[in-house]
Amino acid sequence: MKIRIGQAFRVEHPAHRKTRRQEQEGSVSSYYELTRGSHALGADINKGIWAYKSVSLADGSSRRPAIIVHSNPFKEASLDVPWIDVIDPDNGYAIYNGDNRKPESPLDARGNALLDSLAKYYSSPQFRVHASPIIVFTQRLMNGNRRGYREFSGYGVPTRYILQSQTRKGSKDSFTNLVLELVLFNLDAENGWFDWRWIDARRDGDKTDQETLKLSPSAWRLWVSEGEEAIERCRRKVARNRVVGTRQQIPSQEDRLLLERVVTHYKENRWAFESLAALIAKRVIGNECIRGWVTKRSGDGGIDFVCRLDVGTGFGQTSMVVLGQAKCIEPNRAVSGRDLARLAARLRRGWFGAFVTTGVFSEAAQDEVYSDQYPLLLINGVQVARELRLIMNVENISLDVKNREL
Repeated sequence: MKIRIGQAFRVEHPAHRKTRRQEQEGSVSSYYELTRGSHALGADINKGIWAYKSVSLADGSSRRPAIIVHSNPFKEASLDVPWIDVIDPDNGYAIYNGDNRKPESPLDARGNALLDSLAKYYSSPQFRVHASPIIVFTQRLMNGNRRGYREFSGYGVPTRYILQSQTRKGSKDSFTNLVLELVLFNLDAENGWFDWRWIDARRDGDKTDQETLKLSPSAWRLWVSEGEEAIERCRRKVARNRVVGTRQQIPSQEDRLLLERVVTHYKENRWAFESLAALIAKRVIGNECIRGWVTKRSGDGGIDFVCRLDVGTGFGQTSMVVLGQAKCIEPNRAVSGRDLARLAARLRRGWFGAFVTTGVFSEAAQDEVYSDQYPLLLINGVQVARELRLIMNVENISLDVKNREL
């Protein structure tokens, strides 16, 4: 079966599964039948981290066909799941939290132990041909149902393993969990299709690694050949028109909830949001951006915060001034061209601006920026929500935390 990123699959309890033929006749394919493929058994729907059994090969070695991880955004920051995953297929990026919830060693948890045991296959050139692809699925809301569907979010490999302390909701006791940073590979050469026959072949012990490699996506073969040096060439990146419609900027239900909490928090003190906006701008620009100061509440001339961007090193190093403006508004409200013009008018030669909002940017405003070639970085609500989730993940902050500034 060939599938596409974003495609939904129905997840049913084993007792309610239909026959393969009946499943194929439905409008939404079966998750179990997909993961079963041409073999006898499919994935366990109750495990967030699940792997196919290793198969023995003729040369005496073994191969783990694939690892499937499942992220459920509807349980984020709950009593059962006190962590936050970040799954961003369009930018080929994911942060996935392991399955430890106890004060014991984080690598004793079943899923974490599995991921840790396979770490050498992703970092050592001699083992890459044996490496298991990590396949990501995300819980999806369909027809008002949060439990019955999962969508394919991509495949890839871990680029970093992190041990991070976390705290359960309503408890002061902390525990340590394994956190994976993943790169999700592209399917450009396959016209966006992921062929599950590759996974089926990896489950067949009669097929060598080289035989299964011929069925793999082009990006996977490039990574096996060149390793870390090829990561950015393998990463999935969705190219878009520079002008993005307001509808395409509307955040998901979970991100909207987060942004609404931000707006409510700063409702009586919008000036305080400028400090958060400066932090978001720094994270988006990168580590070379140094936070400066937040301007005074009035008479700021359309400037809310100032940063410095250091470019180069040593003798040739130079610095650029970053002027920032922040606008804390409802997630569905649009920033106009007039708002951006105020910031652009304050820029001097060699400076650039950063406009941070919890809302969206109107198409007319974007057209004006691009046609006039203003050096403005536009950070909308979706990007703000993404950076906040990364911050919350590191700082162990959940949505229900009260009396604590984001």
